[in-house]
Amino acid sequence: MKRLLGPILAVALIAGATPEACYAKKKSKKEDKKEQVKDTTAKESKYEKLIKGASTQKGLFTLHITTDNDLLVEVPDSLMDRTFLLSSRVAATTDPKLFVAGEMTTTPFMIRFSKNGQSLFMHLVQHRNIIDENDPIAASFDKNFGDPIIKAFKISATNGKNVVVDMSDFFKGNEKIISPIPDFPAGSSNKPKVGTYTSANSYILEAKSFPQNSEIRSILSFTGDNNCTVTMHRSLVLLPEQPMRPRIYDRRVGFFSSTKNIYTSDKDQIDRTQYIHRWRLEPKEEDREAYFKGELVEPAKPIVFYVDSAFPDKWRDIVKQGVEDWNTAFEAAGFKNAVIALDYPKDDPDFDPDDMRYSCVKYAVTDIANAMGPSYVDPRSGEILNADVIWYHNVISLVHSWRFAQTGAVDPRVRKETFDNDVMRESLRYVASHEIGHTLGLMHNMGASYAFPVDSLRSPSFTQKYGTTPSIMDYARNNFIAQPGDYERGVRLTPPILGVYDIYAINWGYRLIPDIDNPEDEIPTLDRWIAEKKNDPMYTFGAQQYPATFDPTDQTEDLGNDHFRAGELAISNLKIIMQNFESWLFDEGKDFTTIQTQYAAIVQQYNRHLRHVVPYVGGVLYKEVRQGEDELPYTYLDKATQKKALRWIMNQARTYRDWLMPAALMQRINAPTDYSAYIHQYIPSYLLNPTILFRIKESSHIDPANNYTLDSYLNDLIGEIFKATYRNQKLNDVERDLQNAAIAQFMRYSSLQPKGTSRSGLFTDEVSVDIPFPCSHDLCRRHNGEQSFTRIIRGPALTTSDMAPYMTGALKKVLALYKQKRTTTTDSATRDFYDHQIITIEKLFNH
Repeated sequence: MKRLLGPILAVALIAGATPEACYAKKKSKKEDKKEQVKDTTAKESKYEKLIKGASTQKGLFTLHITTDNDLLVEVPDSLMDRTFLLSSRVAATTDPKLFVAGEMTTTPFMIRFSKNGQSLFMHLVQHRNIIDENDPIAASFDKNFGDPIIKAFKISATNGKNVVVDMSDFFKGNEKIISPIPDFPAGSSNKPKVGTYTSANSYILEAKSFPQNSEIRSILSFTGDNNCTVTMHRSLVLLPEQPMRPRIYDRRVGFFSSTKNIYTSDKDQIDRTQYIHRWRLEPKEEDREAYFKGELVEPAKPIVFYVDSAFPDKWRDIVKQGVEDWNTAFEAAGFKNAVIALDYPKDDPDFDPDDMRYSCVKYAVTDIANAMGPSYVDPRSGEILNADVIWYHNVISLVHSWRFAQTGAVDPRVRKETFDNDVMRESLRYVASHEIGHTLGLMHNMGASYAFPVDSLRSPSFTQKYGTTPSIMDYARNNFIAQPGDYERGVRLTPPILGVYDIYAINWGYRLIPDIDNPEDEIPTLDRWIAEKKNDPMYTFGAQQYPATFDPTDQTEDLGNDHFRAGELAISNLKIIMQNFESWLFDEGKDFTTIQTQYAAIVQQYNRHLRHVVPYVGGVLYKEVRQGEDELPYTYLDKATQKKALRWIMNQARTYRDWLMPAALMQRINAPTDYSAYIHQYIPSYLLNPTILFRIKESSHIDPANNYTLDSYLNDLIGEIFKATYRNQKLNDVERDLQNAAIAQFMRYSSLQPKGTSRSGLFTDEVSVDIPFPCSHDLCRRHNGEQSFTRIIRGPALTTSDMAPYMTGALKKVLALYKQKRTTTTDSATRDFYDHQIITIEKLFNH
């Protein structure tokens, strides 16, 4: 051993090594793997630990879903203070009564991010108040109009210049600002019953990220009052650094708009401006010169709508046709092939109909009889970034009911339970085009149809050219003015493909104006385009009135410029349908469900015609005029016209039951004989409404010679409602209902009735039109006024102190009348009615 050791040691020394080194070298072979593991563990960063095992998506933001179902979001330093649009949409639901797949539950809003050493902050970007950054008062503006912080996220780690935060609770919790539960006012009758949010049943489903947007999908569960699970799809879209140049809104053309308060030191007041909503349609750079020479060019980025694969094949092509019908309007604005309809792609893994990058026509299988077409904009400029048409399955029943009730007397094709495909396609094309009009920025134009003379709607040449209205953004459905034989003569029974107003409006909103530096420079040209059409009523815009109708020339579901004549013609058609109701519609062996639905459509159609005349009482004609023009902004209808309306309405109330609800037919279709009693019961409530009386009083101040005074109106009203009593006639149940409802209103507004008591009758502060509102699902009514489908009009009302003397006087007049007539009537039921009313009124006076 000593001899062997010596040479070995010598070799080691010659090699310059020590025994320890040699020993260490031996050890390294055994410990090598352990040392490597130890070194790797030491080098693993906090970021790497955080995302270990996570599913990662890279794009605008890098998104990680961890094994614990946490959503980690990496926000790059380069995106700090950039502006994003955050949207929240229902992707799927277990209860379509609460949420409908495809709809936005909140209006998309702008956010930005900032950070400090500990947290990432989400700011709500305010956009309503703006200022030129070069204005001397800009520094003060910035101090007063900052972007509030709406959420703070603790920074969990960093990855280079990226900060990593956990946004799980924000996207899978019931975060108020993106909650699917609408924020209804306390005590609201529209507030849905929704269960309590349950975090244990909620989770992040998936996350995708693309270069300009990130998409996050989560499951939210509600249990208790109403068990519901909803899949929410949230999109974060990066907005362009340079917004589109806006176009300033003009009330004379019907575009949705966003309001801005422009602060400037150049004016003596805040400049309140509105920007219209429109897509960014621009020619390709190489085509700009040709465009401004008046040549048709294709846009650099067309408007593309993807049509849901759920649409039945028999309807898909006509829906796509309804979308592309708008190309005619865009050609007037200088663009060809501006709107394109495509099917949902089958082989594109990036396509998602809930992705904000894609605009879609979505099919929602629910029992809602409706459709809607909302769009979502860059609030800074009004640029439409995304739009959807939500096509509810049961809209088919709605268009069926319209078509049958409005044209059944003249068109044999619609006298059946299921329309032939060609007939239904005509109506569906209209629905698609109407909804796409909304997605292009157009509001309802309810005044359009008033431009057409009633007689023209029976002309084959006129209707083939213009249809039923100058605008498909009107609610002018089908030609209920056409009479038997007109269809065979070639009279068109449906709305136009596009109306002349629609083409004009798209040109006004979308045609680019050359040599423009700012939106104000466009105004002279835009004004000139309006002035060129000023004297043609077909180019007049009439915004939808809601909840009450004050201007009779601007109504929903009407046709023609004479509602009295139109009503008579339409009611004549309804009488024909009722005379043939059984022979046309009865299907032996079936239950009564379908036949009752058809009957209800007829009743509703009659109610529309009645309500088209009601607004003439206390009616006001509104005009969008400018200072210096000859016309007045508003005028009141004269006494003669209002009196004509009053008599027309009361005549309808007294006669409709004879033909609309014959007792024998009501029994055969298993319907009560007083099925439509509300039609005459609501009339006195409307005619004595404080808003109506206010307008009558105001009109007498403006022109007492030609307009009603309150005294003269109330005398005429009492004379009409109590006509049978004045004539000493027997009172049937309609007469009793009319008189009872009128007395209830007199008592209500007399101030003599003790609090907590009431009389039977329909009491409303605003009388709204009881018709379906296609394009206005509850979602749309939750939008603010400037983006909603309606222009809210609420007029002032006559005060209680003003009304009380008139109502007390009316009660005394009726009391004296009843006392006189009760002794002369020979009908015991009529006498009993008088006795009851006498006791009731005297009790009120003696209270």
